[in-house]
Amino acid sequence: MEREEIIQAINDKFTEMSTETILFHQAVADTVGLHITDHQCMHFIHRYGAMPAGRLAELTGLTTGAVTGIIDRLEKAGYVRRTNDPKDRRRIIVEPVRNKKLERKLEMIFVPLHEKMHKLLSSYSDGELALLLEALTKSVQLTREESKRSRSLKM
Repeated sequence: MEREEIIQAINDKFTEMSTETILFHQAVADTVGLHITDHQCMHFIHRYGAMPAGRLAELTGLTTGAVTGIIDRLEKAGYVRRTNDPKDRRRIIVEPVRNKKLERKLEMIFVPLHEKMHKLLSSYSDGELALLLEALTKSVQLTREESKRSRSLKM
């Protein structure tokens, strides 16, 4: 295979991986009874901890109005709660709520996936893992930058 063909094949696989990841997270959201965007917002709240709604809007690229609706749905489902910011009572902090039923469902989904990914990645050499990590890290950054650029385009 020629270099350009390999580069194209890798690009195609990144696109395929992106699509499969979106479909996977849609299936997860369906399983826990959420919209995919709500599921991803919940991920940010659990990953980074309690945060102002504005920070969640920054992380997702969504408007504060859209984030307010998401927080309403997550709060109604019992997955997050709003609290007043002790430093600024005008600001609302969104914090995760322990939900054992949700945690069990997510464990049933993610534990087998993580185990399979660990087994797959363990089959590569240290050098291959370093290369893969570098490529994925740079790919995530490029995608993040392009997401921001795309949001700024006025059509």
